[in-house]
Amino acid sequence: MARKNKQKSKASFLPEIIREILLKATVKSLLRCKSVCKEWYSLISDQHFIKSHYTLSSTDNINYEHHRLVFINGIRTKCLTTCPLHDVLFNKSVSNALVLENPLQQPRSRDFMIVGSCNGLMCLFVVDNFTLFIYNPSTRTTNILPGSNQGLRISYGFGYDEITHDHKYSLKAGTWKEIGHIPRAIPYNDAKFFNGTLHWAIDDARSDSWDIVSLDLRMETYGEVLQPEYDEGSYRLTLGVFGEWLCVCCNYYESRVVVVWVMKAYGVKDSWTKLLSISHPSDRFWVPLYTQFHAPLCISNDGKLLLQLRTKLVVYDCVNGSYSEIQDLHVFPDVCIVIESLVSPFAPLGLGDNNGDEN
Repeated sequence: MARKNKQKSKASFLPEIIREILLKATVKSLLRCKSVCKEWYSLISDQHFIKSHYTLSSTDNINYEHHRLVFINGIRTKCLTTCPLHDVLFNKSVSNALVLENPLQQPRSRDFMIVGSCNGLMCLFVVDNFTLFIYNPSTRTTNILPGSNQGLRISYGFGYDEITHDHKYSLKAGTWKEIGHIPRAIPYNDAKFFNGTLHWAIDDARSDSWDIVSLDLRMETYGEVLQPEYDEGSYRLTLGVFGEWLCVCCNYYESRVVVVWVMKAYGVKDSWTKLLSISHPSDRFWVPLYTQFHAPLCISNDGKLLLQLRTKLVVYDCVNGSYSEIQDLHVFPDVCIVIESLVSPFAPLGLGDNNGDEN
């Protein structure tokens, strides 16, 4: 009798209901659930499930339950550290930060930099031996890429081609492909990925202005993004991505004002909209504006803008114009936002349909 009740209990949930429940679970919980039974292991490993789980996680922008801030912390020993984005935006703290193990699984700590993030994966660059690797901080899996024979580091970008379901470097082919040189590349000026395209803000010294150069990952062609009509004065541009918008942060030297623009219809110049103007902090501990590197990271639904100001991370309240510096954060040169996912840094990729669509 007990055996029959056990079988009845096991069959009490339909597979569709189990799937819907698991789709709402965290990556940490899903990794544990893979050990429950063969059926659950197969479901959680399925590429369609991985894609659906990531889509749901990326659209949860109210509590940011699946969003993590990942940054490099430390002076002599560089540690890759992660904390909930919710804590940063709403508690102004990284007190719940967790130090990730060495992604390269090597006895000696490496000095590395964050190139970018996409689909829950991070691309990192090892400074001392010019090595690139792709890392999933949620599943703790690492794929060290072969050398690209390019020599010294110039500029990188990390993105995903929705048509071929592949990143560039190609994880499917396991190779690099030369497609031409980016115009006027600036060392350590890495690209922002948006709308299937990489974007660089490049200073044109000849005309004392800035260009936004793009690389379409599907067509493998370079282009230029038309910019908004900026105000007069010397400025510096940095790029960001706010949800479904490409963002430009224009830092004016003389007026010490930062103007944030968003492009609401990609590729349409008239769709550029001035989101807000930020007066630079007047605190005596802040260095002059022109020595800062401004990188807009995200904006919450209630108007809190997360900004990187050199080695500081601050939250700007768009409602009352106040700044709040993030506490418990020390010497942090690199940062990005990662959405938790089960996507593998190896092929086959977790966001494709995998129906023979090989590149």
